[in-house]
Amino acid sequence: MNYGKNISVLLASAVVLVSTLNGFADSAIDPKSPPYDLTANFKKISPDEIQGNIIKMISSDWMLITAGGEKKFNGMTAAWGGIGNWSKPVAFILVRNDRHTYKFLEQEEYFTLSFFDEKYRPALKLFGTKSGRDIDKAKEAGLTGISTTPGIAYAEAKLIIVCKKGFSTMTTQKDPGHKLYFGEIIAVWQKKG
Repeated sequence: MNYGKNISVLLASAVVLVSTLNGFADSAIDPKSPPYDLTANFKKISPDEIQGNIIKMISSDWMLITAGGEKKFNGMTAAWGGIGNWSKPVAFILVRNDRHTYKFLEQEEYFTLSFFDEKYRPALKLFGTKSGRDIDKAKEAGLTGISTTPGIAYAEAKLIIVCKKGFSTMTTQKDPGHKLYFGEIIAVWQKKG
């Protein structure tokens, strides 16, 4: 038997399998679909025009924190964070360093916060209980990833906040293992209608 050839074939197969699994685990914008026209479905508003109780929107209604690029991105459900002013409009989020989205937040300059109507609660539950390491969460939840240029969000959202990462630090007191990110709010997109 030619063990060297068999090992080479086995290693090549393993590389293909790992590449396939890595490609499946994270969401991606479908390159076969026509580009999503953000301005046809959303209008740009200033941060001080955001309607509603932002504390309720985050803590009770939940949001999706998303980071990455068009080819690979991941989102997670969050019920913590906030929006305020730090010489300019900012948002802050906390993400555990063992979450899959953490890797994307560390690599990317931008992140988004997406807010949804109540009918999307099952999708938000999926994003909060499954890992993008194992499944394509956007596909499984029936959400459509869209580019907000910069950033990635979801076509089904009613409100999208695009943030440019600024200050970040690991927490040490109440929630060790979490990283606190502050992002300057550079765009807010509200669903038309």
